[in-house]
Amino acid sequence: MAQPSPVAEVMAPFSPSHPAPDPDHEPRTVAAIDRALREVPFYLKRNHSRSAGDAPLADVLRGLPLLFKKDVRSALPRQWVPEGRDTRAELESGALELVETSGSTGDRLRILWDQGWWMRQETRGMRTNPVVAAAMDGALGAYHESILTTPACSLDTCHVGDLPYEDRKDETHLFLNTRTDPLYWTPEEQTRMLDELARHSTVGLESDPLYLALLARFAQRAGRRIDVKGFVQLTYAFTTRAYRRAIAQVFSGPVLQLYGASEVGVMFMEGEDTLLHHCPFTTHVELLRARVPTPGAEDVALAVVTTIDRIAMPLVRFVVGDLVSVRASGSRRWTSVAPLASVEGRVDDAVLRPDGALVTAGAIDRALAPVEGLLLWQANQRVPAALELDVVPGADGARVVEEARARLSPLLEGMRLSVRSTTAIPIESSGKFRVAKRHFPLDLARSFEGCEGAIA
Repeated sequence: MAQPSPVAEVMAPFSPSHPAPDPDHEPRTVAAIDRALREVPFYLKRNHSRSAGDAPLADVLRGLPLLFKKDVRSALPRQWVPEGRDTRAELESGALELVETSGSTGDRLRILWDQGWWMRQETRGMRTNPVVAAAMDGALGAYHESILTTPACSLDTCHVGDLPYEDRKDETHLFLNTRTDPLYWTPEEQTRMLDELARHSTVGLESDPLYLALLARFAQRAGRRIDVKGFVQLTYAFTTRAYRRAIAQVFSGPVLQLYGASEVGVMFMEGEDTLLHHCPFTTHVELLRARVPTPGAEDVALAVVTTIDRIAMPLVRFVVGDLVSVRASGSRRWTSVAPLASVEGRVDDAVLRPDGALVTAGAIDRALAPVEGLLLWQANQRVPAALELDVVPGADGARVVEEARARLSPLLEGMRLSVRSTTAIPIESSGKFRVAKRHFPLDLARSFEGCEGAIA
Protein backbone atom coordinates (compact mmCIF):
# COMPACT_ATOMS: atom_id res chain seq x y z
CA MET A 1 0.00 0.00 0.00
CA ALA A 2 1.32 3.45 -0.93
CA GLN A 3 2.36 5.57 2.03
CA PRO A 4 0.76 9.02 2.41
CA SER A 5 2.97 11.98 1.60
CA PRO A 6 4.33 14.03 4.51
CA VAL A 7 2.18 16.99 3.45
CA ALA A 8 -0.96 14.85 3.31
CA GLU A 9 -0.14 13.48 6.75
CA VAL A 10 0.01 16.98 8.26
CA MET A 11 -3.11 18.13 6.42
CA ALA A 12 -5.20 15.09 7.31
CA PRO A 13 -6.88 16.30 10.54
CA PHE A 14 -8.74 19.19 8.96
CA SER A 15 -10.31 20.66 5.85
CA PRO A 16 -8.88 23.83 4.32
CA SER A 17 -12.36 25.02 3.35
CA HIS A 18 -14.40 24.49 6.49
CA PRO A 19 -12.49 25.36 9.66
CA ALA A 20 -13.66 24.19 13.04
CA PRO A 21 -12.40 24.94 16.56
CA ASP A 22 -9.31 22.92 17.41
CA PRO A 23 -9.50 21.52 20.96
CA ASP A 24 -6.13 19.84 20.34
CA HIS A 25 -4.36 23.03 19.32
CA GLU A 26 -1.68 22.89 22.00
CA PRO A 27 -0.72 19.20 21.68
CA ARG A 28 -0.82 19.63 17.90
CA THR A 29 1.68 22.49 18.25
CA VAL A 30 3.92 20.38 20.50
CA ALA A 31 3.85 17.62 17.87
CA ALA A 32 4.75 20.10 15.12
CA ILE A 33 7.69 21.40 17.15
CA ASP A 34 8.89 17.85 17.83
CA ARG A 35 8.65 17.00 14.13
CA ALA A 36 10.68 20.09 13.18
CA LEU A 37 13.41 19.44 15.76
CA ARG A 38 13.61 15.78 14.76
CA GLU A 39 13.57 16.10 10.96
CA VAL A 40 14.84 19.51 9.82
CA PRO A 41 18.63 20.00 9.50
CA PHE A 42 18.47 23.63 10.67
CA TYR A 43 17.31 22.51 14.11
CA LEU A 44 19.34 19.29 14.18
CA LYS A 45 22.56 21.30 13.72
CA ARG A 46 21.66 23.45 16.71
CA ASN A 47 20.99 20.51 19.03
CA HIS A 48 17.79 21.97 20.45
CA SER A 49 16.53 19.80 23.28
CA ARG A 50 13.30 17.95 22.59
CA SER A 51 10.58 17.59 25.20
CA ALA A 52 8.45 14.58 25.96
CA GLY A 53 5.39 14.39 23.74
CA ASP A 54 3.04 15.05 26.62
CA ALA A 55 4.87 18.14 27.90
CA PRO A 56 2.76 21.31 28.24
CA LEU A 57 3.19 23.68 25.29
CA ALA A 58 4.29 26.57 27.52
CA ASP A 59 7.15 24.45 28.91
CA VAL A 60 8.25 23.35 25.45
CA LEU A 61 8.32 26.91 24.15
CA ARG A 62 10.13 28.23 27.22
CA GLY A 63 13.03 25.88 26.54
CA LEU A 64 13.61 27.05 22.96
CA PRO A 65 15.30 30.24 21.65
CA LEU A 66 13.61 32.93 19.62
CA LEU A 67 14.18 32.74 15.86
CA PHE A 68 14.93 35.85 13.77
CA LYS A 69 15.07 36.55 10.05
CA LYS A 70 18.86 36.64 10.08
CA ASP A 71 18.91 33.08 11.45
CA VAL A 72 16.58 31.86 8.71
CA ARG A 73 18.39 33.66 5.91
CA SER A 74 21.75 32.08 6.69
CA ALA A 75 20.46 28.53 6.22
CA LEU A 76 18.47 28.58 2.96
CA PRO A 77 17.41 26.44 1.27
CA ARG A 78 18.74 22.95 2.07
CA GLN A 79 18.80 23.22 5.86
CA TRP A 80 15.05 23.87 5.84
CA VAL A 81 13.92 20.69 4.06
CA PRO A 82 13.55 17.41 6.03
CA GLU A 83 16.45 15.04 5.62
CA GLY A 84 16.14 12.57 2.77
CA ARG A 85 14.33 14.92 0.37
CA ASP A 86 15.89 16.26 -2.84
CA THR A 87 15.48 20.03 -2.52
CA ARG A 88 16.59 20.85 -6.07
CA ALA A 89 14.33 18.23 -7.66
CA GLU A 90 11.32 19.35 -5.61
CA LEU A 91 11.90 23.00 -6.52
CA GLU A 92 12.07 22.04 -10.18
CA SER A 93 8.91 19.90 -9.98
CA GLY A 94 6.94 22.51 -8.04
CA ALA A 95 6.59 20.35 -4.92
CA LEU A 96 8.42 23.20 -3.18
CA GLU A 97 8.01 26.90 -3.96
CA LEU A 98 10.78 29.43 -3.27
CA VAL A 99 9.23 32.86 -2.74
CA GLU A 100 10.50 36.21 -1.51
CA THR A 101 8.75 38.33 1.08
CA SER A 102 8.12 41.95 0.17
CA GLY A 103 9.93 43.20 3.26
CA SER A 104 7.79 46.05 4.58
CA THR A 105 10.74 47.21 6.71
CA GLY A 106 13.29 46.68 3.98
CA ASP A 107 14.31 43.26 5.32
CA ARG A 108 13.39 40.84 2.55
CA LEU A 109 13.59 37.12 3.11
CA ARG A 110 13.43 34.11 0.81
CA ILE A 111 11.23 31.32 2.13
CA LEU A 112 10.05 27.85 1.13
CA TRP A 113 6.38 26.92 0.84
CA ASP A 114 4.98 23.43 0.40
CA GLN A 115 3.09 23.20 -2.89
CA GLY A 116 -0.35 24.82 -2.56
CA TRP A 117 0.18 25.64 1.12
CA TRP A 118 -0.50 29.36 0.94
CA MET A 119 -3.88 29.09 -0.73
CA ARG A 120 -5.01 26.24 1.54
CA GLN A 121 -4.26 28.01 4.77
CA GLU A 122 -5.40 31.46 3.59
CA THR A 123 -8.77 30.09 2.50
CA ARG A 124 -9.17 28.33 5.83
CA GLY A 125 -8.28 31.48 7.75
CA MET A 126 -10.60 33.72 5.75
CA ARG A 127 -13.47 31.33 6.28
CA THR A 128 -13.42 31.87 10.03
CA ASN A 129 -15.41 35.03 9.26
CA PRO A 130 -19.03 33.99 8.53
CA VAL A 131 -19.60 36.78 5.99
CA VAL A 132 -16.55 35.70 4.02
CA ALA A 133 -17.43 32.00 4.31
CA ALA A 134 -20.92 32.63 2.92
CA ALA A 135 -19.51 34.68 0.04
CA MET A 136 -16.98 31.98 -0.81
CA ASP A 137 -19.78 29.41 -0.76
CA GLY A 138 -21.68 31.32 -3.45
CA ALA A 139 -24.16 33.44 -1.49
CA LEU A 140 -23.47 36.33 -3.88
CA GLY A 141 -22.87 34.28 -7.01
CA ALA A 142 -19.74 32.44 -8.14
CA TYR A 143 -16.84 33.50 -5.97
CA HIS A 144 -14.30 35.68 -7.76
CA GLU A 145 -11.50 37.50 -5.95
CA SER A 146 -9.43 40.50 -7.01
CA ILE A 147 -6.06 41.39 -5.49
CA LEU A 148 -4.66 44.92 -5.25
CA THR A 149 -1.10 45.22 -3.99
CA THR A 150 2.45 45.50 -5.25
CA PRO A 151 3.14 42.90 -7.96
CA ALA A 152 6.06 41.62 -5.87
CA CYS A 153 3.58 40.71 -3.12
CA SER A 154 1.45 38.50 -5.32
CA LEU A 155 1.74 34.72 -5.41
CA ASP A 156 3.22 35.09 -8.88
CA THR A 157 5.73 37.89 -9.43
CA CYS A 158 5.25 38.22 -13.19
CA HIS A 159 2.33 40.67 -13.10
CA VAL A 160 4.49 43.71 -13.95
CA GLY A 161 4.17 45.92 -17.02
CA ASP A 162 1.34 46.48 -19.47
CA LEU A 163 -0.17 43.02 -19.28
CA PRO A 164 -3.65 42.32 -20.67
CA TYR A 165 -6.52 41.25 -18.42
CA GLU A 166 -6.31 37.56 -19.30
CA ASP A 167 -2.61 37.39 -18.42
CA ARG A 168 -3.37 38.65 -14.91
CA LYS A 169 -6.09 36.08 -14.20
CA ASP A 170 -5.39 32.92 -12.25
CA GLU A 171 -8.60 30.86 -12.30
CA THR A 172 -10.90 32.83 -9.97
CA HIS A 173 -8.26 35.41 -8.95
CA LEU A 174 -7.42 38.65 -10.76
CA PHE A 175 -4.29 40.70 -10.06
CA LEU A 176 -5.22 44.33 -10.67
CA ASN A 177 -1.99 46.25 -10.27
CA THR A 178 1.02 46.10 -12.60
CA ARG A 179 3.11 48.98 -11.18
CA THR A 180 5.62 48.87 -8.33
CA ASP A 181 4.66 52.34 -7.03
CA PRO A 182 0.96 53.27 -6.75
CA LEU A 183 1.84 56.93 -6.26
CA TYR A 184 2.57 56.99 -10.01
CA TRP A 185 -0.68 55.41 -11.19
CA THR A 186 -2.13 57.27 -14.16
CA PRO A 187 -5.83 58.11 -14.44
CA GLU A 188 -6.06 55.54 -17.24
CA GLU A 189 -4.62 52.79 -15.02
CA GLN A 190 -6.99 53.59 -12.18
CA THR A 191 -9.95 53.67 -14.54
CA ARG A 192 -8.88 50.25 -15.86
CA MET A 193 -8.73 48.80 -12.36
CA LEU A 194 -12.17 50.13 -11.46
CA ASP A 195 -13.55 48.70 -14.71
CA GLU A 196 -11.89 45.32 -14.11
CA LEU A 197 -13.45 44.95 -10.66
CA ALA A 198 -16.82 44.85 -12.44
CA ARG A 199 -15.57 42.82 -15.41
CA HIS A 200 -14.25 40.13 -13.04
CA SER A 201 -17.55 40.08 -11.08
CA THR A 202 -15.51 40.60 -7.94
CA VAL A 203 -17.06 39.24 -4.75
CA GLY A 204 -14.02 39.63 -2.48
CA LEU A 205 -11.25 42.21 -2.83
CA GLU A 206 -7.96 41.65 -0.99
CA SER A 207 -5.88 44.81 -0.85
CA ASP A 208 -2.99 46.71 0.62
CA PRO A 209 -4.82 49.47 2.53
CA LEU A 210 -2.87 52.37 0.99
CA TYR A 211 -3.39 51.03 -2.54
CA LEU A 212 -7.14 50.82 -2.04
CA ALA A 213 -7.29 54.23 -0.36
CA LEU A 214 -5.56 55.80 -3.39
CA LEU A 215 -7.93 54.04 -5.80
CA ALA A 216 -10.91 55.03 -3.63
CA ARG A 217 -9.94 58.72 -3.71
CA PHE A 218 -9.67 58.54 -7.48
CA ALA A 219 -13.06 56.81 -7.68
CA GLN A 220 -14.68 59.51 -5.53
CA ARG A 221 -13.31 62.29 -7.75
CA ALA A 222 -14.59 60.40 -10.81
CA GLY A 223 -18.03 59.83 -9.26
CA ARG A 224 -17.57 56.05 -9.17
CA ARG A 225 -17.82 53.24 -6.61
CA ILE A 226 -15.63 50.28 -5.69
CA ASP A 227 -17.61 47.58 -7.52
CA VAL A 228 -17.24 44.64 -5.11
CA LYS A 229 -20.31 42.52 -4.30
CA GLY A 230 -19.21 41.09 -0.98
CA PHE A 231 -16.33 42.29 1.17
CA VAL A 232 -12.98 44.04 1.23
CA GLN A 233 -10.12 42.40 3.10
CA LEU A 234 -7.21 44.65 4.11
CA THR A 235 -3.81 43.05 4.64
CA TYR A 236 -0.13 43.36 3.57
CA ALA A 237 0.52 46.60 5.53
CA PHE A 238 -0.65 48.84 8.38
CA THR A 239 -4.15 50.32 7.98
CA THR A 240 -4.62 53.94 9.04
CA ARG A 241 -7.95 55.54 9.85
CA ALA A 242 -7.45 57.96 6.95
CA TYR A 243 -7.31 54.99 4.56
CA ARG A 244 -10.51 53.58 6.03
CA ARG A 245 -12.30 56.91 5.66
CA ALA A 246 -11.32 57.10 2.00
CA ILE A 247 -12.52 53.55 1.32
CA ALA A 248 -15.82 54.14 3.15
CA GLN A 249 -16.63 57.02 0.78
CA VAL A 250 -16.98 54.63 -2.17
CA PHE A 251 -17.66 51.22 -0.61
CA SER A 252 -20.41 50.47 1.89
CA GLY A 253 -19.82 46.73 2.43
CA PRO A 254 -17.78 45.01 5.16
CA VAL A 255 -14.14 46.10 5.37
CA LEU A 256 -12.22 43.43 7.30
CA GLN A 257 -8.68 43.01 8.61
CA LEU A 258 -6.66 39.89 7.92
CA TYR A 259 -3.33 39.60 9.74
CA GLY A 260 -0.77 37.29 8.22
CA ALA A 261 2.84 37.11 7.07
CA SER A 262 4.44 35.37 4.11
CA GLU A 263 6.81 33.49 6.41
CA VAL A 264 4.11 31.88 8.58
CA GLY A 265 0.70 32.29 6.91
CA VAL A 266 -2.57 33.76 8.17
CA MET A 267 -2.58 34.23 11.92
CA PHE A 268 -5.73 36.24 12.72
CA MET A 269 -8.95 37.15 10.87
CA GLU A 270 -11.44 39.79 11.92
CA GLY A 271 -14.77 38.46 13.17
CA GLU A 272 -18.20 40.05 13.25
CA ASP A 273 -17.35 41.38 16.74
CA THR A 274 -14.49 43.45 15.17
CA LEU A 275 -11.86 41.49 17.14
CA LEU A 276 -9.17 39.58 15.26
CA HIS A 277 -9.48 35.89 16.14
CA HIS A 278 -6.64 33.39 15.91
CA CYS A 279 -7.11 31.01 12.99
CA PRO A 280 -6.79 27.26 13.59
CA PHE A 281 -4.31 24.69 12.25
CA THR A 282 -1.74 27.08 10.73
CA THR A 283 0.14 28.69 13.60
CA HIS A 284 0.53 29.03 17.32
CA VAL A 285 1.14 32.63 18.39
CA GLU A 286 2.86 33.65 21.61
CA LEU A 287 1.99 37.15 22.78
CA LEU A 288 5.02 38.44 24.70
CA ARG A 289 3.74 41.38 26.71
CA ALA A 290 5.48 44.74 26.85
CA ARG A 291 7.50 45.42 30.00
CA VAL A 292 7.49 49.18 29.34
CA PRO A 293 4.67 51.73 29.12
CA THR A 294 2.89 51.98 25.76
CA PRO A 295 1.06 55.34 25.84
CA GLY A 296 -1.94 55.41 23.52
CA ALA A 297 -2.11 51.61 23.24
CA GLU A 298 -3.35 48.94 25.66
CA ASP A 299 -2.01 45.43 26.35
CA VAL A 300 0.70 45.61 23.71
CA ALA A 301 2.60 42.41 22.90
CA LEU A 302 5.25 41.17 20.49
CA ALA A 303 3.96 38.39 18.20
CA VAL A 304 6.11 35.23 18.13
CA VAL A 305 4.92 32.47 15.81
CA THR A 306 5.34 28.71 15.51
CA THR A 307 4.03 27.07 12.34
CA ILE A 308 1.95 23.91 12.61
CA ASP A 309 1.12 22.75 9.07
CA ARG A 310 4.48 23.16 7.33
CA ILE A 311 6.74 20.32 6.21
CA ALA A 312 9.34 22.46 4.46
CA MET A 313 10.66 25.36 6.52
CA PRO A 314 8.70 24.91 9.73
CA LEU A 315 9.41 27.94 11.92
CA VAL A 316 9.62 27.57 15.68
CA ARG A 317 9.29 30.72 17.83
CA PHE A 318 9.77 33.05 14.83
CA VAL A 319 9.71 36.77 15.60
CA VAL A 320 7.60 38.20 12.77
CA GLY A 321 8.34 41.73 14.00
CA ASP A 322 4.79 42.94 14.69
CA LEU A 323 3.22 44.53 17.74
CA VAL A 324 -0.41 43.81 18.60
CA SER A 325 -2.98 44.90 21.16
CA VAL A 326 -4.30 41.84 23.00
CA ARG A 327 -7.94 41.52 24.15
CA ALA A 328 -7.42 38.88 26.83
CA SER A 329 -11.09 39.01 27.89
CA GLY A 330 -12.31 38.16 24.38
CA SER A 331 -13.58 34.70 23.48
CA ARG A 332 -11.08 32.19 22.14
CA ARG A 333 -13.16 30.84 19.27
CA TRP A 334 -10.79 28.55 17.41
CA THR A 335 -7.70 27.93 19.57
CA SER A 336 -6.32 28.78 23.00
CA VAL A 337 -4.72 32.00 21.68
CA ALA A 338 -6.36 35.24 22.82
CA PRO A 339 -7.96 37.54 20.22
CA LEU A 340 -6.52 40.91 19.25
CA ALA A 341 -8.09 44.35 19.44
CA SER A 342 -5.70 45.62 16.76
CA VAL A 343 -2.42 45.20 14.95
CA GLU A 344 -0.23 48.06 16.19
CA GLY A 345 2.41 48.05 13.45
CA ARG A 346 5.97 46.79 13.18
CA VAL A 347 8.23 46.83 16.21
CA ASP A 348 10.72 48.73 14.00
CA ASP A 349 8.01 51.38 13.49
CA ALA A 350 7.47 52.01 17.21
CA VAL A 351 8.88 55.26 18.62
CA LEU A 352 11.16 54.81 21.63
CA ARG A 353 10.80 57.64 24.15
CA PRO A 354 13.79 58.70 26.31
CA ASP A 355 12.03 57.19 29.36
CA GLY A 356 11.86 53.76 27.63
CA ALA A 357 8.16 53.91 26.73
CA LEU A 358 7.10 52.68 23.28
CA VAL A 359 4.66 54.64 21.11
CA THR A 360 3.27 52.27 18.49
CA ALA A 361 2.28 53.22 14.97
CA GLY A 362 -1.29 52.42 16.04
CA ALA A 363 -1.09 54.92 18.90
CA ILE A 364 0.21 57.62 16.55
CA ASP A 365 -2.59 56.89 14.10
CA ARG A 366 -5.29 57.12 16.77
CA ALA A 367 -3.87 60.45 17.91
CA LEU A 368 -3.91 61.83 14.35
CA ALA A 369 -7.27 60.31 13.35
CA PRO A 370 -9.38 63.41 14.19
CA VAL A 371 -7.27 65.70 11.97
CA GLU A 372 -9.54 66.49 9.04
CA GLY A 373 -7.88 66.67 5.66
CA LEU A 374 -4.88 64.53 6.67
CA LEU A 375 -4.39 62.12 3.75
CA LEU A 376 -1.03 60.56 4.52
CA TRP A 377 1.59 60.76 7.27
CA GLN A 378 4.95 59.33 8.17
CA ALA A 379 6.89 59.59 11.44
CA ASN A 380 10.70 59.30 11.51
CA GLN A 381 12.73 58.89 14.69
CA ARG A 382 16.37 59.40 13.77
CA VAL A 383 17.66 60.15 17.28
CA PRO A 384 16.21 59.15 20.68
CA ALA A 385 14.96 62.59 21.76
CA ALA A 386 13.27 63.81 18.57
CA LEU A 387 10.52 62.84 16.12
CA GLU A 388 9.87 64.20 12.64
CA LEU A 389 6.33 64.00 11.27
CA ASP A 390 5.61 64.55 7.58
CA VAL A 391 1.97 65.12 6.64
CA VAL A 392 0.24 65.25 3.25
CA PRO A 393 -2.84 67.48 3.63
CA GLY A 394 -5.81 67.49 1.30
CA ALA A 395 -6.28 71.20 1.95
CA ASP A 396 -5.36 73.90 4.49
CA GLY A 397 -1.87 72.58 5.13
CA ALA A 398 -1.04 75.05 7.90
CA ARG A 399 -4.06 73.98 9.95
CA VAL A 400 -3.29 70.26 9.43
CA VAL A 401 0.32 70.80 10.60
CA GLU A 402 -0.71 72.64 13.77
CA GLU A 403 -3.51 70.25 14.66
CA ALA A 404 -1.28 67.22 14.06
CA ARG A 405 1.37 68.71 16.35
CA ALA A 406 -1.17 69.44 19.07
CA ARG A 407 -2.69 65.94 18.98
CA LEU A 408 0.56 63.98 18.80
CA SER A 409 2.62 65.95 21.35
CA PRO A 410 0.96 64.42 24.48
CA LEU A 411 2.26 60.95 23.48
CA LEU A 412 5.85 62.15 23.12
CA GLU A 413 6.83 63.17 26.63
CA GLY A 414 10.45 64.30 26.75
CA MET A 415 10.76 64.48 22.97
CA ARG A 416 11.08 67.29 20.46
CA LEU A 417 8.43 67.10 17.71
CA SER A 418 8.77 68.76 14.32
CA VAL A 419 5.87 68.65 11.84
CA ARG A 420 6.03 69.70 8.22
CA SER A 421 3.64 69.65 5.27
CA THR A 422 4.68 67.96 2.04
CA THR A 423 3.04 67.06 -1.26
CA ALA A 424 4.23 63.44 -1.26
CA ILE A 425 6.04 60.84 0.85
CA PRO A 426 8.13 58.20 -0.95
CA ILE A 427 7.08 54.58 -0.83
CA GLU A 428 9.55 51.81 0.08
CA SER A 429 11.41 49.93 -2.65
CA SER A 430 9.26 46.91 -1.77
CA GLY A 431 6.15 48.79 -2.92
CA LYS A 432 4.85 49.07 0.65
CA PHE A 433 4.42 52.28 2.61
CA ARG A 434 5.75 52.65 6.16
CA VAL A 435 3.86 55.03 8.39
CA ALA A 436 6.74 55.21 10.87
CA LYS A 437 10.46 54.45 11.00
CA ARG A 438 12.79 54.20 13.97
CA HIS A 439 16.33 54.52 12.66
CA PHE A 440 18.14 52.81 15.54
CA PRO A 441 17.74 49.42 17.26
CA LEU A 442 15.56 48.44 20.20
CA ASP A 443 16.55 46.27 23.17
CA LEU A 444 13.88 43.57 22.95
CA ALA A 445 14.80 42.02 26.31
CA ARG A 446 14.28 45.34 28.07
CA SER A 447 11.01 46.04 26.27
CA PHE A 448 9.22 42.65 26.20
CA GLU A 449 8.75 39.66 28.46
CA GLY A 450 10.34 36.39 27.38
CA CYS A 451 13.05 37.96 25.22
CA GLU A 452 15.98 37.47 27.59
CA GLY A 453 19.16 36.68 25.71
CA ALA A 454 17.58 37.44 22.32
CA ILE A 455 19.78 39.15 19.75
CA ALA A 456 17.63 40.68 17.03
